[in-house]
Amino acid sequence: MSNPPNLICQINTNIVRRVRVYESTFLFLLLLKMPPKPKESATTKKLTAQVLRPSISNSSLNYIPDDALEGFQERIETGINWTLIEEAARYHREKSMKENIPVLTFSEALQKKIQKSILHGFLDEKSTFTLQEQWETLLPMTLWDNEKCSTDEGKICFNNINSLTDDVIGLIKRAVQHDDREVLKRDFKMVTVLRVNDSEMTELDNGLKEYQNLATLNLCGNFISDVDASVLPEGLRMLELKANRINYIPFAEHMPPNLIYLGLSRNLLINDSVAELARLPFNISVLDLSDNDICDLEVVLAALSALPSLVALQFAGNPCSVSAAYARTTLMRLPRLQWLDSREVISTDKQKASFESNPDDLRSAYFNFTVIRIMGALQPPKPEKGAITAFHVELELPLLDSTRRKFLMYRNNESLVELLPPPEDGWPTPNSFIIPHLADSNRVVDAEASTHDSDIYSHLQPRNSREIINFTIFESNRVQWNKVMNFQEPTVRIFCPNLTALRDTFRSVITLRLIFTMTVTAKQSKPGKSSQTLKLPGEQRLTLATIKCALRRPDWSQPAQHFHWDDSLGTDEAIHWGDGDLSILQYTQQAVKPIKGKSETDPGSVRQAIPENLTCHFGFGIETLK
Repeated sequence: MSNPPNLICQINTNIVRRVRVYESTFLFLLLLKMPPKPKESATTKKLTAQVLRPSISNSSLNYIPDDALEGFQERIETGINWTLIEEAARYHREKSMKENIPVLTFSEALQKKIQKSILHGFLDEKSTFTLQEQWETLLPMTLWDNEKCSTDEGKICFNNINSLTDDVIGLIKRAVQHDDREVLKRDFKMVTVLRVNDSEMTELDNGLKEYQNLATLNLCGNFISDVDASVLPEGLRMLELKANRINYIPFAEHMPPNLIYLGLSRNLLINDSVAELARLPFNISVLDLSDNDICDLEVVLAALSALPSLVALQFAGNPCSVSAAYARTTLMRLPRLQWLDSREVISTDKQKASFESNPDDLRSAYFNFTVIRIMGALQPPKPEKGAITAFHVELELPLLDSTRRKFLMYRNNESLVELLPPPEDGWPTPNSFIIPHLADSNRVVDAEASTHDSDIYSHLQPRNSREIINFTIFESNRVQWNKVMNFQEPTVRIFCPNLTALRDTFRSVITLRLIFTMTVTAKQSKPGKSSQTLKLPGEQRLTLATIKCALRRPDWSQPAQHFHWDDSLGTDEAIHWGDGDLSILQYTQQAVKPIKGKSETDPGSVRQAIPENLTCHFGFGIETLK
């Protein structure tokens, strides 16, 4: 007998109700066994750290407004102390940018260089000397005179003129043995290496076709703006075109097929010039694009990714090579690279390159200046009551100061020093800024007292508070005197969206000054006491050392380049310490002892005594992605 429908529905309803009760009971028991969830507190809750990144736009990188005064860039570079290499490069660029440069072909340039070399006497048909006489008399006299009497500059010029090919003496000797000038002419056209550099050459011609055995051709330091690839020998393997006027590369696809090296450093390449690099021969394995004006790294990497054999790239000296993500992005986009900027790429470098970077890291960087330590500064005398003494470092960086650039953009003045307008009640007299017993530089010092170490601090000068001199100068934090003075790290940190200015900073000579200051703070006048009897606030300063640092372009694999200076060197120029790290050097006031377990040759293995003379260790670098 079948159950009525209403009874079946009631039974099903009861079953569902019991199941739900069982489920609720199971979940309740399960919750009882689970540990309680900890309450979030201010100490346990972790907030996601946000990266504070200054806003960057394309116009902020290298943009100059249309209403800027004429000659803005020239005024920016006025007064910049460039390194010797940069001075030479700028001189050559100025010459190559002149209008109406006389046309000089390869054949004419080669002939002019031969006439200045030792080959000329052996090739001259009109010479009254035989080849044997030239070999036994004239050539030894020329070589001896260069070796014994020439200056270093003269020797460099002599070697440059006579570097037409390898083993010039061997070519001459073979012609002398045959007593035939035609042998020398024939052998010279069969050489595999030819250098016609620094000859003011403007173009190639068919005369180059006569040197069909060439494997290496060096044409650097000329005024070449375009390369006629049709006259290049088919077997050419290496072509050097450094320091010319090349701004476009239409000849890339017409290069000899066996070319493995192409040098284009110190030319006029920009972002729009590099797309043609993708058409270079597939055999290109080494490419030098250093010291051009390429600002967009993505553009050049897109072109170079089409070269399957590229294993070595020189790119330092371009504005984009000082960006924070330069090395990481380059190694990620060109995974076959084994050498980047003369540094071997190791496995850890490639692992770091596996992470994506922020696009702004290719358009900016942070310039870091670090004072590692200052030692041997004379202890200053105890100041008067109410005066505060301190030491700090001033760093002069004219190319990185955006205020200075804006200042020069709209003004036609020669000086960067302005004076604030005086207040309504007038400025206080200069004497109110001077602490009498220390700052009178004109007073006569007793002969016996003048030998005291602290006499140097007797020549403090008041600082004119009306002057605005912060267009080019950055200051470190201030520290008290100690036998070893340490500053914060980095001591100066500057955000740089202008990569060209940052690149040029590392081509210049930076000025550092170690400053001692004595500051009198303002005091509130007490009731019944005249305010005129109180000393007004003011600062006095003394420059203990002025140091010049000739920077070199930064190395992506090194955090900084370190410098050493001390006043026993007899010069204001700092000494570059190579690839060494001055921060690992250890100093002690005790007797010098080698550290246990290390040999005396290991860096930092020996604690050094604190020097008695003023000594400074500092470094410059760019903050890159790790």
